[in-house]
Amino acid sequence: MVKNLALSLASLFLVLVFGEWLFPKFLGKLPLRLYGFIDKDLRILAQSSKKNLLPKEYIAILGDSYAVGAGDWLEEVRENNFWGSPDYSPAHLIHKKTGLDVVSFGRGGAGSFDGIWAEPVTQFLHINSVKDYHLSLPKYFLIFFYEGNDIFDNLALVKDFQATGKGTGDKIKLARFKDFLDAKFKEAQNGNFERSFWKNMLFTRSILRGVSNLVEEWTASSKKLRIYPKTPNNIALIDAKNVPLQTHLQAPPLFGLRSFEKKTGLTNESLKGAVYVFEQSLARLAAFFPQSEIKIVFIPSPLSSYKMTSSHVVYRGYMGWINMAETTVIEKKHVELCETIKEIASAHNTPFINTTKSLRKASSMEIIHGPSDWDHFNKRGYQVLSDDLAEVLIQPVEDTRTDACVY
Repeated sequence: MVKNLALSLASLFLVLVFGEWLFPKFLGKLPLRLYGFIDKDLRILAQSSKKNLLPKEYIAILGDSYAVGAGDWLEEVRENNFWGSPDYSPAHLIHKKTGLDVVSFGRGGAGSFDGIWAEPVTQFLHINSVKDYHLSLPKYFLIFFYEGNDIFDNLALVKDFQATGKGTGDKIKLARFKDFLDAKFKEAQNGNFERSFWKNMLFTRSILRGVSNLVEEWTASSKKLRIYPKTPNNIALIDAKNVPLQTHLQAPPLFGLRSFEKKTGLTNESLKGAVYVFEQSLARLAAFFPQSEIKIVFIPSPLSSYKMTSSHVVYRGYMGWINMAETTVIEKKHVELCETIKEIASAHNTPFINTTKSLRKASSMEIIHGPSDWDHFNKRGYQVLSDDLAEVLIQPVEDTRTDACVY
């Protein structure tokens, strides 16, 4: 029995040694289904939207699940391509259109603090602390600001600050909020990015990560799917016809317009605080990567992406609460938020790309979300988004694009 145990341990050791030697050579060629086995801070190395393992003169996409490429297209790819790494995201499409390496630091559910600051900075520092990897600075950052829930996600930090009892109402309190955010920024930057033997054990870490993911999948309770009503009451003009869309769609934030929102503190002051999180995250990113050019990309919510012909729409607001509002109010709030982000871009001398116009032009002929996941683009939606961004990236450097919010 002792011999058998010794033989098993020796075999395991040899497998791990061989795996540690071989795994880094194939890290950039892993199929999509195995991404979950990789340390999340190394996953950009496995992305197939670049020429080599380490990208050069590359575009880095930042943001939430839109930056990742979530949606029906990704689900179709996962279902139909078991061992491949086919296109499924704006990173792939922009890579093919421009010929430039493109990676996504995006993370599903991320607000501005995580999407613009914590994820890119920690992933960048982590990669440069592993083996002999040297990840150069990005040539461009594309910051995806998603109208549908980025403000809501930023509220987590606002509410954390409000819990300290210092609020965000006046200039003095705003200065305290900045101090609060500064501490959060430093905390993310000052992680453990020292080189170590365990960090370099990429194959072993991936095996453990994969086992952990499987256990989590087996033990997790079944997810509750969002059920849309069979008779939608959101009507849009598509291909010159009134077409019913799914209801409970995401919309621009409408803080303070409903009594229950006021009761939970969702006022215009909350909106200001959430926008401030975006602005400070942008400023921090620019200071950390001074040689990289930043472009802000405004992505409209589903209800802002179509020409709505119904007088009222049903939308999903903060915490998933279902509300009804006049279509004209949705349009007004869309323009207000767009103008706010545009002003921040202008103040930081940053190009502002509003993709709403091109997306609404496409949606006038066909549906660009769903049909299952209406919180994200389908393949056509991502194609339109990527066409718009590729056009900007191949323009001369001196041409700075600043889009309007009314068209």
